Amino acid sequence: MLVLGFPGLNIRAAELCRMTAGSTQANAFARYSVAHAERDPFEKSGPVGVLIEASLPDLYKAAAAVGVRTPHGKTPARFQLLQVVGDETVSEEVIGRYADLREEIDLQPRTLVSITPVNYKFHFAGEVRSGAGAAYIYDVAPRKKRPGLVLGRLWMDSETGAEVLLSGRLTDTSPSAGEVTLVRDTKVVNGCAVSRTTHLAWVIPLLGRAEVAITETLLKDLVP
Repeated sequence: MLVLGFPGLNIRAAELCRMTAGSTQANAFARYSVAHAERDPFEKSGPVGVLIEASLPDLYKAAAAVGVRTPHGKTPARFQLLQVVGDETVSEEVIGRYADLREEIDLQPRTLVSITPVNYKFHFAGEVRSGAGAAYIYDVAPRKKRPGLVLGRLWMDSETGAEVLLSGRLTDTSPSAGEVTLVRDTKVVNGCAVSRTTHLAWVIPLLGRAEVAITETLLKDLVP
């Protein structure tokens, strides 16, 4: 099979051939693929402020945590917890389980979990428009079973190829986590991601539905 070469990435030609030759869709897809193969903008772009808001809606309980994640060479970024407030059950059972899930995913090399054609099958689903511009939508499915992969739908900016929305469910999670649904909304300014909010939900035995919202902000963008 013919393979197209990009820095740090091989893209199967058949997948690009299904796009209109020379189209903005093909250009956006190529920009997205190269950028996501190289790095995660919230892992290697300096310290990241993290706000974790968690709840057990059926029990009307909630808690929140604030911390900073800093890059640490080729190993997973270090997370420093600064403050936790709210219900202790939510803190232990929801935020604690999220931390375990995040650690499980972080142990996987990025090259094996990044949402690129190397690890995923992409199927073009359509285009949506809004006041801010347009986005191309792709159904994405993992090629192999690994913790931290997503079966769902990806939106990418039609001009820059930047990810703006990801929704679906995590595959191959640990039995204790059960099925985890995900919606990740990324704010993009001038083609660069500046903040990202990830919503996760799953069911905890005896406690019911658990919901977590993780908001990540590049600290350099908060400094005037």
